[in-house]
Amino acid sequence: MFLFYLSLLSMLGFIATDMYLPAFKAIESTFGSSPSEVAMSLTTFLAGLACGQLVYGPLVNRIGHRNSLFFGISLFGVATLVISNSDSMLMLNIARFFQALGTCAAGVIWQALVVEQYDAKQA
Repeated sequence: MFLFYLSLLSMLGFIATDMYLPAFKAIESTFGSSPSEVAMSLTTFLAGLACGQLVYGPLVNRIGHRNSLFFGISLFGVATLVISNSDSMLMLNIARFFQALGTCAAGVIWQALVVEQYDAKQA
């Protein structure tokens, strides 16, 4: 069961990225934007992932795994709701950044759990 839990945590970032890539054309037409503006949402997401990795290490040490993960998943959920209600590319891109910050919690914490639970050979 623990392995299944870790698998779900590790996939969140990929799901948040890969599920919306096929919708690029639909996003372009919905917002009347250019392909480069839509591609910026992927760049923004990757920037959020990079920043999140710097944030969650100290945050996990300060407030613990469970609270950090709850914060990250909550941030991901709120950002996803903002994305679904976006009326401009700017709003979508800002929300994508915060969605990535939330996603990064799962990506950082599952790795920390593996390191803490298992020795190097088992991990």
